[in-house]
Amino acid sequence: MNSPETAFATASTSRDLLPREVDVAIIGGGLMGCACAYYLSKAGAKVLVIDKSIIAGQQSSRAWGFVRQQSRDEAEVPLMQASIGIWRSLEQELQSDLGWRNDGCLFVAGNEAERDGYESWLSVARTFSMDTVMLSPREVEKKLPGYAARQLGGLFTASDGQAEPTLVARAFAMRARELGAHIVEQCGAKGIDVAAGQVVGVETERGYVKAKTVVCAAGVTTFRLLKLLGISLPQQLVRGTVARTTSAPKLSGISTIANGVGFRQRLDGSFNIADDAHVDVDMTLGHFRALQWYAPLLWAHRKSFRFNLNGACLTDLHQRMPWSQASRSGTGIHERNPLIPPNDRGLAKAMSGFKAAFPGQASTQIVDRWGGGIDVLPDGIPVIDAHTSPRGLAVATGFCGHGFAMGPIVGKTLANWIDSGNPGMDMRQLRLSRFAEGDVKAPSSLF
Repeated sequence: MNSPETAFATASTSRDLLPREVDVAIIGGGLMGCACAYYLSKAGAKVLVIDKSIIAGQQSSRAWGFVRQQSRDEAEVPLMQASIGIWRSLEQELQSDLGWRNDGCLFVAGNEAERDGYESWLSVARTFSMDTVMLSPREVEKKLPGYAARQLGGLFTASDGQAEPTLVARAFAMRARELGAHIVEQCGAKGIDVAAGQVVGVETERGYVKAKTVVCAAGVTTFRLLKLLGISLPQQLVRGTVARTTSAPKLSGISTIANGVGFRQRLDGSFNIADDAHVDVDMTLGHFRALQWYAPLLWAHRKSFRFNLNGACLTDLHQRMPWSQASRSGTGIHERNPLIPPNDRGLAKAMSGFKAAFPGQASTQIVDRWGGGIDVLPDGIPVIDAHTSPRGLAVATGFCGHGFAMGPIVGKTLANWIDSGNPGMDMRQLRLSRFAEGDVKAPSSLF
């Protein structure tokens, strides 16, 4: 399947009319855009959210569901610490079941190199006074009863958790709409209007809307919209795969990576399963764009990527033709509903590793699977910025496959920044201009 579980009911209809003017127009109805709309609406702003497809129709609903501070780049840790604080009471605030479980996150070391890598991250944890610890092999066995694979302990953060990606963005959208936000689906942005260095509006498929601020939270389409403003963002697309299993014997509520498998057990007993931190790169001509940013990194991170020459290349060539739907839709919209197939071979490997580690799960089977498009940046951390040129442009993109957990705090931080001019924390390392300035560090991981 191309999307997890069932298709979403839309949050708007084709009859919904665009307002002529708003305080803030948000391009992209994923988790970042919907969370930002909620917090801005809560502060009294007049808000519009537009999406070329449907709310949470792409990666925001296809993530693993880990909510973790653990093993992140130092630039993200303060944000995630604040985000965990929001997650703990988010179900109550949004009056919605989000599948939240605060049972921790555990990365099990299968060899000395993994153990050394996890131990080295403890210095980051200490810097930020986190509750992360290294567990002994015996302690790992207590956390994961019946674990049968070789292991040398693990990195554990008790304050981390999990939630359901299929529920969270839409909960933010519903509450934002109740607060007065306009949410219009099947309405893509054709461009951002700027006059005298200041954002003044957004051109959409259904007409023009005046806006003092435009938030670009459009996933991998963000680089296309920024290009129309003369801003170069070295953003690329990779493909991730996740599966859902049958309801299985109770194991743990801990978000776990172990024996080459990423998994979490839902409240109904089913698992989300993924092939560790591996992604597919389906080669297209587009991957040569900004290659100079990525080429030096590929060898060091080669084990994380599967490079494929497949139908994606032909699709890309077709989309470049002037008669294609993507070309006729325009740069800002491009492909409305990209079909992203799962990697069945990777899932078979993941299930094999899972059952080898947990013999008691031998009867567990996959019942649903989906692919998702992950937008990456060469330093492995996102752009979160509301102090840009042109003035009035805010950007939230490039979350490299670990943005789901950050959604609430990204939305709240951008809303505060737009409303008061102050993000409330140091955001310099995540600024948009770092690429133009050449101030880009090597990634700790690319996703």
